[in-house]
Amino acid sequence: MTTANALPSLKAVMAGVAIFPADAPIWLGKIGDPVWPFYKEGDELYQGPSTSSIAWLDYIYGKGYTFEHVNSMHRGRYTYCLTSEIVSDLKVAAAIYAKFPRLVKHAKSAKEGVDPRTVKARTDELAKVFSSAIAISQARYGRTITKLSEISLGLLKEAIAQYPGRGAALKRALKLISDPVVQSNLSEPLRWQLVDIEKGSIPWPKTIDGPGIATLTDVHFLFIQDQCIQYILRFKAMLGLTIHCTDVPRKPEWIEEIDLDAYAEAVDAYLNNKVGASGLQARFGIGQRDLEAFICDAQNAAILLILLLTGMRSSETKFLYSDALDFNNGYWFLKSKVVKGRSKSAPVAEGWLAIDITRDAFDVLEYFCACTGNKYLFSSPFERFAKDGRGYALGSLNIKLCRWLERIDVGGVYADWTFSVHQCRETLVFQLAKQQVGLQFISMQLKHFHSRFYGMPNEVTASYGNYRKELMASVTSRMAEARETALQDLFGEDSRFAGGGGEAHKARTDAFFAGKAYFGAARERYIRNLANSGVKIQPTSIGSCTKNFALPVLDKEPPCYGDFECDPDCESHVITERAGQALVARHDRLLAKADAETNKAYKVIWIGQAEKIGRHINKLGLGGHHVD
Repeated sequence: MTTANALPSLKAVMAGVAIFPADAPIWLGKIGDPVWPFYKEGDELYQGPSTSSIAWLDYIYGKGYTFEHVNSMHRGRYTYCLTSEIVSDLKVAAAIYAKFPRLVKHAKSAKEGVDPRTVKARTDELAKVFSSAIAISQARYGRTITKLSEISLGLLKEAIAQYPGRGAALKRALKLISDPVVQSNLSEPLRWQLVDIEKGSIPWPKTIDGPGIATLTDVHFLFIQDQCIQYILRFKAMLGLTIHCTDVPRKPEWIEEIDLDAYAEAVDAYLNNKVGASGLQARFGIGQRDLEAFICDAQNAAILLILLLTGMRSSETKFLYSDALDFNNGYWFLKSKVVKGRSKSAPVAEGWLAIDITRDAFDVLEYFCACTGNKYLFSSPFERFAKDGRGYALGSLNIKLCRWLERIDVGGVYADWTFSVHQCRETLVFQLAKQQVGLQFISMQLKHFHSRFYGMPNEVTASYGNYRKELMASVTSRMAEARETALQDLFGEDSRFAGGGGEAHKARTDAFFAGKAYFGAARERYIRNLANSGVKIQPTSIGSCTKNFALPVLDKEPPCYGDFECDPDCESHVITERAGQALVARHDRLLAKADAETNKAYKVIWIGQAEKIGRHINKLGLGGHHVD
């Protein structure tokens, strides 16, 4: 027998006689409450009271009413004007969808019910379209609507026709409330059926997808990567921590800028409460503000580099703990978990490949966690902020890292740019695709592997958290874009080349396009179509090989066949301007090696290699600068 304060039985819902008592539990609240919270403060996925709950009074009095969010009330894109009777019916539909999803056609069923965020998204769409229908009825026909049963199919079509949101999301929401099981439990039957929504001639708004989140340009990517690496390596060198990434030279100006030994003692004493803020100046000659800026530089750099080189979503960083680094099958991984499309109760078991510099970034953040006792890797390095044991709230990383980039960007590289965590994810895909890393690895790193090879995520999953943008600007489109960029570099009209085959390649391609009378935009279109056809180029360590390996080898296979150790002076080797950036980095590293070499015989080898690479850099006209 059902108790007074319990949800109705499955049998009652199926029979259409379900009663939802006001004190029946629903997530973290009760059916009769004006707010249905589903995450409480302190939960990893909590994003404030409005985002982490359904505020029913907002659908009557306007967005922001319940929690008195003035900005939400003034800037709201949609008008809400539902009645208490309509809200009661929406509560019934939401409760059935949340707790009895197997009874609803097209619903994603799960043992614990539908994700509360999905229920909220459905309810938001219904509140928007029904509010629009109420407004149309009053303005055009002078009729006041107080119940859902008073909305005709014709009026609903009018509201749908002028709906400013995504048609696909709205259709899913209307399918929910039009479902026979849901309808039978509403206060009164609706004046349309599920078949009207599925097969009727309804003018659904088109779902227009933008180009997605723009990736960082090469200049931005290289700048941010270099800045992060230098701050991380400086901090680890200062503390005497083991540096895993030994391929990147540390900048000599570190020693000139600051006294690393003094900062090492000050950081240890300050973070471990051996000396207070007031005693820093007297004991170490360093003020609190300067020391905290030094610490924050290392912390922000470590966070940003992990985001940039793992491609984690914001929600995934919330489950990144101080013991996340794991060695498995010969590789290092950062362990967290995917929440999108999976149960919130899933264990921390997913792994994001961590290269050496990512491990260095992890070590820096782990050090701060050891000082504060906070288990969250992305958390404040200062005990006064980390004492509650929480990590950074979702959304706060964007603000934090934007401010840091603004501070360190003395050259104005980021003057007209706004950072977002998701842009790191998009940029990682783009950079990996440009290097022709396989789709399987990219999908695995982004944690799409569990779903992308079985079917694309549905429209509802894509309707929140900016996932729609990620979906439409997905791995495959990024790879196509990267292919086009690579081909434009190789066949573009104004491209410059180095390498032993550079001059011959330039003459050959220009003659080909001249023979077809393809110049300017026509040449670009041809290259774009070539990229879309899936054509591939043969990459080398720093360029491209133009040798046609499909032709039979007349004498013997070249010594480079099957590896990437190509001779830059080979007659088949072409180095583009973009690939030349690798040469600049190699050239700088060789000179640094030569400077550090004490054996004169070895020093000559480093200098000789630097001079050889320098000849190619001069052909490209790069000098010491990166190209965009």
